[in-house]
Amino acid sequence: MNLPRGIARWGLLLVFVVVFGGFSAWLPGKFPTSGNVQDILTSQPPGIFIAFAAMLVLVVGEFDLSLGATLGIAQYLVLKLITHYGLSWEMAIVATLGVGAAIGVANAIAVIGLGINSFIATIGIATILDGLTQWISSGSEPLFGGAPKGFTTLAQTKHLVVLPVYYALVAAVALWVLLEFTLLGRQMRATGANRTAAKLSGIRTGRARATAFVLAGLLAAVGGILVTAQVGAADATSGPSFLLPAYAAAFLGATAIRPGFFNVWGTVIAIFLVAVGITGLQLKGVETWVTPVFNGSVLLLAVTVSNVAAAQRVLVRARSAVPWRGRAQPQQPS
Repeated sequence: MNLPRGIARWGLLLVFVVVFGGFSAWLPGKFPTSGNVQDILTSQPPGIFIAFAAMLVLVVGEFDLSLGATLGIAQYLVLKLITHYGLSWEMAIVATLGVGAAIGVANAIAVIGLGINSFIATIGIATILDGLTQWISSGSEPLFGGAPKGFTTLAQTKHLVVLPVYYALVAAVALWVLLEFTLLGRQMRATGANRTAAKLSGIRTGRARATAFVLAGLLAAVGGILVTAQVGAADATSGPSFLLPAYAAAFLGATAIRPGFFNVWGTVIAIFLVAVGITGLQLKGVETWVTPVFNGSVLLLAVTVSNVAAAQRVLVRARSAVPWRGRAQPQQPS
């Protein structure tokens, strides 16, 4: 095996093992316990879904800064539809997923149809969603109680069997198949790599980008539903806090498995690496301000390393396009 390539692919997983082992040795009575492992597994699925959402939009070369707001309105709406409007929890979930998809459509219209930069468009959508969330929550008033047992059972955790982890695993496999083995997935990657070249080759780049935005809205809504199912309550202000860790995981994940490419399994490893780091620091008793500093630092580091990996990939392709570079030149015919 080419050692540098192997390190590039599996280095993040190695870092995860080292960090987990380091905290286990540092906090032997607190960190490597079944209870702590269960807490880590339980808390991550909503973050995994929104990280997948961020990754999909990045794959097509765009940003979606409305994901946190989408999660926020979804996690409040699903419970309000049950408790205030009498919908069954199944219908409330379907309606909430529909809202998530509609938000994705709105982003696609703004970015693709109207030609607005994705940063500006999705910030605008996020601001609208924040206002709508305040409206339906009567000024960000938390919603407690009323969640039916069938709904909260969706996020049941017992003896290290964490149901939301299985949902995240199913989503990971589905997205992996989509991006790596389907025509649409290849078109999405081509769109993100070079939109102009993709258009010239006949790829419908608008459809690829729209698909990413709609799927991102759906995934963010799933994350919001899981948040509410886990706690049986809804907090209208919790959504935006998921955005930064999601992008940190997506960029950090692009340094592993397929370095230089946003990918599913790298994102999963990154999510749990960040979670392990934050949990270990919290168990050590650090101040609360350390968590956002940690997340921001990870994001900056991840973007830097991801850019380096992408630049190296471009350099390798450029060198491979010059077959005689660094070799003896072929003899010219006399």
